[in-house]
Amino acid sequence: MRVVFYLILAGLFVAAQAYVRLAPLPAARLGAPPQAQAPGDWPARGGFAAARVVADPQAALAALVQVAEATPRTRRLSGSPEDGHLVYVTRTLFWGFPDITHLWVAGDTVQAQGHLVFGGSDFGVNRARLEGWLAQAGID
Repeated sequence: MRVVFYLILAGLFVAAQAYVRLAPLPAARLGAPPQAQAPGDWPARGGFAAARVVADPQAALAALVQVAEATPRTRRLSGSPEDGHLVYVTRTLFWGFPDITHLWVAGDTVQAQGHLVFGGSDFGVNRARLEGWLAQAGID
């Protein structure tokens, strides 16, 4: 009887992990950039946004793109620095939970916004990642 219980438990674990890794990302979150924020940090439930005034927004975006693309388990879904808007997905190591990140230019600001796809709390992961990316890109 215990063997059956453990087999069912293992099957549920595999099914849950497969769903998180294979479920399609919500198309509504992959399109146009979110609304631009005023300069500053904007924590939100399940995400984080940052807006920084920079002298050369395109150069700042290019630096941010280099940092993002060097981040493990992060891949570009759409856009290019020339377009001025890029969308990335970063997945957690073990479960593969996806976080969607938008990087874009709005006027004289570079904007970054990351948000979870599943659940209600990201435990500060998006904030830590985006603040790290901004610091590595030399954007205060």
